[in-house]
Amino acid sequence: MTTQKKANLNVKIDLQLKTEAETIFEDMGLTTTAAVNMFIKRVIDDRELPFKPRVTSTLDKALDDIENNRVETYDTAADWKASLKEYVQS
Repeated sequence: MTTQKKANLNVKIDLQLKTEAETIFEDMGLTTTAAVNMFIKRVIDDRELPFKPRVTSTLDKALDDIENNRVETYDTAADWKASLKEYVQS
């Protein structure tokens, strides 16, 4: 029988994040080690992250607002200008 070689992975993360993650993993019946191994195996299998990273740039937030219809619309440029003037004056 062949023994699998193991390696340690040292990662520094915020203590609160670690504690919260461990609680969630425990609720799922997993150890942190098992969860990290699952993550790494999924990355290898799919050759990509198993989730879409969240982007925090102003442009990406604006594009997300547009895609999810969280924008104000105006019938005319005059309506937009009036709304902008009201906003600036308030």
